[in-house]
Amino acid sequence: MMMLKVLLPKSAVKFERYQIREIVSTGVEVRKVKPRKKVIFSDINAYEVDLGIDTRHVFCKESDLLAEVD
Repeated sequence: MMMLKVLLPKSAVKFERYQIREIVSTGVEVRKVKPRKKVIFSDINAYEVDLGIDTRHVFCKESDLLAEVD
């Protein structure tokens, strides 16, 4: 398996914060990512929801995911 690294220049991340999170579940329309995979996304396109438990959940569109992390 070939490992690829993504380097983001400091100027590219000046106004956005990127997060790495594990996918818990997906909708039926989602084709490219599966649960238990880690992904990178911008917090600008994500919606954090407080479900009243210790774990924080974030919702975003599949098209807003930037990369899958191994």
